[in-house]
This record gives sequence, C-alpha cells and structure tokens, in this order.
Amino acid sequence: MRYTFVTLLLGLTLLAGCTHTQPSKPIPAVIEYATPTMKAELQQAIVSLKGGIAPLLSDTAFINSSELLLEHGLSTDHSSNTAFGTNSFSIQRFVLQLREVGCVLFYTETSQFIILNSVPCHPMVE
Repeated sequence: MRYTFVTLLLGLTLLAGCTHTQPSKPIPAVIEYATPTMKAELQQAIVSLKGGIAPLLSDTAFINSSELLLEHGLSTDHSSNTAFGTNSFSIQRFVLQLREVGCVLFYTETSQFIILNSVPCHPMVE
C-alpha cells in the first residue's frame, strides 16, 4: 500500500512538473512610448528578419497596436493593356510579443522572432 502511494505521489509530481515547464503562448504586446534607441532596435530587427533596408517607423509604432504592416515592392506593371497599369505589392506583418524570453518582434511570414533588449513592452489590453 505504501509503495503504491509513493508511486502515485511521484507520478503526480512529475506530471505537474512537465505541465509547468511547457512554454506559454506568446502574448500580443505594446509599448508606452518610443525612444530613438528603441526605434533603431526595431528597425534593425526588421532588417534581420526580412532583409532589405531599414523602414521608416513612426513615433507611434506599436503604441496602439501590437502589429506593424509594411508594404513591400510597390511597382507599376506597364505591360498590361490598361492605361494605368497595375500595382503589385505585398504586405509584411510584424507582431510585437511578450514571451518567456522577453519582448520580441515576430515576423509572421517566416515564424521567426528577434529578442528586443531595449524595448520594454507590456501585454496589450484590448
């Protein structure tokens, strides 16, 4: 009887430990204000995640929303038969998230993220 109780207790402890160590889900996050240092780190993170040149960011980026949408590749196709051609561009989506490792910038296209050391973020309240 005692052996069964100890085995059961050990099993429950291991189960609780495994459940506790599973990573938590990322939480959409925002910032309260943007300093030049924070904007520079966000720009560098975007370049690291997607390549290209650093985008211009407004002072209000990630203050009211956890998402940043960037238009990429705006071009005009003059080969079409219309008088104005067609515009071809893609939208790239970045999400500021709070994870176990801290504040990160997540790139939805590749599911990769960069840890942001100088960007203090907090959970977004909807």
